[in-house]
Amino acid sequence: MKLQQIDKAVYRKRSTQLMIMTVVILLATSLSVSNILIALFGSEVNGENFWLNAAGVIAGLFVISLVYKVILAKPYMAEVNYVRNLKKEMNRIYRNSKMLQAKTEEGNKQALIISYYNFQLCKQIYQLDNNTLTMDELNEKIRALDQRLEEMGLEITADDYTPELLDELKSVT
Repeated sequence: MKLQQIDKAVYRKRSTQLMIMTVVILLATSLSVSNILIALFGSEVNGENFWLNAAGVIAGLFVISLVYKVILAKPYMAEVNYVRNLKKEMNRIYRNSKMLQAKTEEGNKQALIISYYNFQLCKQIYQLDNNTLTMDELNEKIRALDQRLEEMGLEITADDYTPELLDELKSVT
């Protein structure tokens, strides 16, 4: 997945809209379904309707998943979908971080490419989500990796990364 520059204001606005819509749909659907189920099958004793309320929440989650499937496919939500996919890839890389770190220390070129991409990916996501707490630490890691790449005589860019690199690196281990 190639890194792209996106408008932070547009991303934040649409992400906020999506979160508000999620809360409203979940609230409306789960309360409606729960009340209907309680009216039809409910008990007069307080606290006996837990499973009917749980069914309402599950129905709300089902509706939200359908709405997400439709909305996130629209061009209007391209920025939100892009960041969502970036976060998926970031988590995929993170799940292999021990192996990746060991291979990076060995000087494995694939591991260096993945690490470089991961740092650039994290930097973009942190900037978009206003995560300033760990930005200094991340910038230090980027500087250290850049210095190491320079010492090794390698020129690596984020465009060198493909998801298959991680799979290949895992299969070698």
